[in-house]
Amino acid sequence: MRLSVSGVHDLPNLHDTGAVISIQDPSDGRPEDLYGLTVPILDLVFHDSDGQRGDLKPQAWHLVKVQRFLAELDGDTALHVHCFAGVSRSTAVACFVLAILEPGLTDTQIVRRVLDVRPMAMPNRLLLKHADALLGRHLQRTWTAQAGRY
Repeated sequence: MRLSVSGVHDLPNLHDTGAVISIQDPSDGRPEDLYGLTVPILDLVFHDSDGQRGDLKPQAWHLVKVQRFLAELDGDTALHVHCFAGVSRSTAVACFVLAILEPGLTDTQIVRRVLDVRPMAMPNRLLLKHADALLGRHLQRTWTAQAGRY
């Protein structure tokens, strides 16, 4: 699977993309660039939050929806993941996607792959915590050790 990550302000041409995971704030809608695409799109709506009061925080069930979405895609699909800035929520979901689709990768390899596609990545800690719990991994700890992000 080819994986790409962006924010809404640097969305690539998505006409060669096979599927999109679109992560939006509750007050935002789907970016205009996604309208008219005929590829599968998974919309996820939550704040970039680690649990702050009043936020619609990411939940484990959001990642379960990602897992179900991936199960319906062809293994050679080019997948694009975006959130508002392309730094936190999208990169955490990208880690989860890689862990599911390429289970032989180590956590360190996953971190490096995400940094290759999005060098400024700083994955949402709560999403990584959920991913670790669902998959029995240590992605959050690995981001700290490998990339010094936390």
